[in-house]
Amino acid sequence: MRNERMYAELVELLKTDSASGRESAVAELLKKKLAELGLAVFQDNAGETFGGECGNVIGVWEGSLDGALMLSAHMDRVPNGLGVQPVERDGVLYSNGETILAADDIAGVCAILEGLRLVLASGRPLPRLEVVFSVGEETGLYGAKALDMSKIQAKAGYIFDSPGGIGRFVCGAPGMYHLGAEITGRPAHAGNEPEKGIDAAKIMCDMLSTLRQGRLDEVSTSNFPMLSTGSTSRNVVCDFASFSGEARSRDLGRLKDYVAYFEEHCRKVAQEKGAGLKIIKSENFLPFLIPEGDPVLVNAKAACEKLGLNFRAETGGGGMDANIYNALGMATVGVALGYTKNHTRDEQLVLEDFFQSGRLAQELIEAYAESCGPK
Repeated sequence: MRNERMYAELVELLKTDSASGRESAVAELLKKKLAELGLAVFQDNAGETFGGECGNVIGVWEGSLDGALMLSAHMDRVPNGLGVQPVERDGVLYSNGETILAADDIAGVCAILEGLRLVLASGRPLPRLEVVFSVGEETGLYGAKALDMSKIQAKAGYIFDSPGGIGRFVCGAPGMYHLGAEITGRPAHAGNEPEKGIDAAKIMCDMLSTLRQGRLDEVSTSNFPMLSTGSTSRNVVCDFASFSGEARSRDLGRLKDYVAYFEEHCRKVAQEKGAGLKIIKSENFLPFLIPEGDPVLVNAKAACEKLGLNFRAETGGGGMDANIYNALGMATVGVALGYTKNHTRDEQLVLEDFFQSGRLAQELIEAYAESCGPK
């Protein structure tokens, strides 16, 4: 059934420009919307940790039941998300083809707002509800990493930020390392005495051509798409080159094994060629996997059954704020909203699924509330 309130709010927020680190316009709207619903509203200083202009928006409904539940979505979007003009065709929402749609993750924001409206209007007893609209998710989960946890009591939550049809829950996701190498060679005149140089660009290519990458195994991948050199002249042997990328795995042991292999491989090639080498590596986030019997999935299944939805618990290939919260001991899973082809101009949102997502948010809250006693 079509929900015109949700649709109007979706279009309003899609047309409100946002980018990672530049979420203020959306944040101001959401603070107002949460306050109108009666939630206590806070904003932390997460933006300061990565050069952003604002922090996470946090809304709290105290509730009369024991327990606390988090509902979260992110406010930022990948590049080419400014000036979005939504177009509806045959029950599916698209951009006009010039930008992404930004259903990732404005659809999640709207699902949470609608779920809150429905459950608060019901008048039923509720536990403490903690709403987090995060910043900087697309560029490194920065908002979740810097979230003011003094406002958070929940030990379980739902992250409304996953592609796929309604009823899909992402119960596992890979961890990720950022990896790179800086190669220092030796310059020489490329025409008169090239043999006296050490070509950093060629050594970089040798490293990459012999490096295991792409699909490593059933749960692991790596990718190194960013290459550069310090060369500005054709007649000088290249004396500096660098490349960077990532490694992901849902198995932490395999991920760390690949990081060690990457470092060993690059050092071996550099030593054979007499080049200097600096390895760049940083842990971005850890993997997680929620077991089938965990209450956060049991409640999700019950909510889907109540709505007649096909419940699916699946692992995903991308990181999300849930990676951060699970590492902190909060059992959280991703909730699919009906969008696909996110991060591209072909992004699309099935409106029937989107409209159901508001009801699903309501049922997830109510399913959790049934497990809570009075304070």
